[in-house]
Amino acid sequence: MGMNILSPFLLLLAGLFLFSGCGPDEKNIQRASGHYGLGYNALQQGDPTSAVRELFEAEKLNPRDPAIQHLLGMALSAKGKYTDALEHYRKALELDPKYTEVHNAMGATYLEMGKWDEAIQELNLVLKDFLYMTPFLVHNNIGWAFYKKGDLKNAVENYRKAIGMKPDFALAHYNLGIAYRDGKQTDQAIAAFRQATRIVPGLVDAHFQLGKLYFEAGKKAEAQKSFQEVVRLAPQSEAAQLAQQYLDLLKKSGK
Repeated sequence: MGMNILSPFLLLLAGLFLFSGCGPDEKNIQRASGHYGLGYNALQQGDPTSAVRELFEAEKLNPRDPAIQHLLGMALSAKGKYTDALEHYRKALELDPKYTEVHNAMGATYLEMGKWDEAIQELNLVLKDFLYMTPFLVHNNIGWAFYKKGDLKNAVENYRKAIGMKPDFALAHYNLGIAYRDGKQTDQAIAAFRQATRIVPGLVDAHFQLGKLYFEAGKKAEAQKSFQEVVRLAPQSEAAQLAQQYLDLLKKSGK
């Protein structure tokens, strides 16, 4: 059980803007812009195949526009074509070395590939841009990469930085709880999960993690309350099935 990083593609789409390309002539630039717009919309709507088709057309018409290369990389990454995506991200950086969002996209892709060191390297480059609008998201993703490497100290450090920048960032509180849980810091884990549920009361996984920690600590009433909340919030989910098993154990034990 557990939550992963926020969906990289949804987060990255929020930072994209339509481009003003530089191509061989104005007519091709305009046609490329049309295909770009269609590709952008398709990716937002969860159709990366159509997005790739439109963006390949845009690339043919205006191959030296970094925004086309960036979005094409995102669409390919959404299809699981990570190596191809990275190729287009690198093309975008060749055309515009200061294109910070491309480093963020590369970091997200490396996270999807399980290449934690490469992800950390790219995401740290994003943090060097003091004008980048959402560094708290970057710290959360760096924290996740360190967590997957087994480096709980650096994971906690980055989650706490994310929370310092955005105190109502529920996912960072949740991920902090996971890191504390794995580090056997039960009280800190409970505090982090509780804060996550205060911010987002419907955060099922946080309620489940609380239930498990309370159960393991022998706090039966608190465990029961947390597991009941999981069942109430998501009765058909796998989490609810597991929560019900714990509730049955608690009932047999006298609760």
